[in-house]
Amino acid sequence: MSKEFKVGLIALIAGALLYYGFNFLKGNDFFSPTNKYYVLYDNVDGLNKSNPVIINGLAVGRVSRIRLLQSAENLILVELDIDENIELGDSTVASLSNTDFLGSKGIILDVGPLDNPIAPGDTLIPYQDKGLNEILASAEPVASNLNTTITRVNEILIGLKGSGEKINETIDEVRLMTISVNEIIGQNQYKLAEIMSNTSSLIGKLDAKLDNIDPLMSKTEGVLDSLNNLEINKTLASVRTTMDSLNLTLTQLKNPDGTLGKFISNDSLYNAIQKTVSDFDSLANHLNFYPKHFFAPLGKSHKKVMQDLKKED
Repeated sequence: MSKEFKVGLIALIAGALLYYGFNFLKGNDFFSPTNKYYVLYDNVDGLNKSNPVIINGLAVGRVSRIRLLQSAENLILVELDIDENIELGDSTVASLSNTDFLGSKGIILDVGPLDNPIAPGDTLIPYQDKGLNEILASAEPVASNLNTTITRVNEILIGLKGSGEKINETIDEVRLMTISVNEIIGQNQYKLAEIMSNTSSLIGKLDAKLDNIDPLMSKTEGVLDSLNNLEINKTLASVRTTMDSLNLTLTQLKNPDGTLGKFISNDSLYNAIQKTVSDFDSLANHLNFYPKHFFAPLGKSHKKVMQDLKKED
């Protein structure tokens, strides 16, 4: 073999080894059999062929193909080569996410339950994490509010400028006031002691008065108990019966057809009684002045009585 052939063969082998080693370092093993699965995304910004397919941090496959489907509203079809030993269910979610802090993209599988396993060639459920632009856009209101808050805090701090001196002056005034109060208390210590003593004595006298009031309160409670024990309901019922009788009597008195009503409303009976009393009074006077007319042995006739009366006139 010529030298040129040997150099070319070595370069070919080195290139193959480099390509294999590069993919091996990326987690791709060409000698491991794989199954193909598919995912449809609206946008695959940053996703490239050979990007890893990861389950719980372990690379189990790679992106083998990315194709635009113009007939299906420009959706992106992503073909995944996954180790054939990996079993997936119909609830498996393929998330297009960042795999590191540098922004490298990859497909992260959330396998979920395996009650209904799927066959190779089926389509997985797509999910796409928010990009940095979307995150910044959603954080824009928070940043705006934070900026407004910082501005207001600055305004408050500017408004408080010079307040430190006022606070120090206020503290000095409070300190001087405290010293003055202590001096006043020291000067009037004996008077305060006397006031406290008088107050204590007054409290003692009040306690004694309260002790004297306790028996009175006990008696009052007894009187109240006695009043509570009275048959007030029966008394009220008796009073009500009496009032009903009185009302009935008054009704009878007002009735002009009744005896009492006639006596009150008709004056003929009054006049008759008055005449009777007048006649009785005349008879008594006659009896007083002329007893012989009534008590004489033989009495006198009406004619003689009238004659005697005419003589007196």
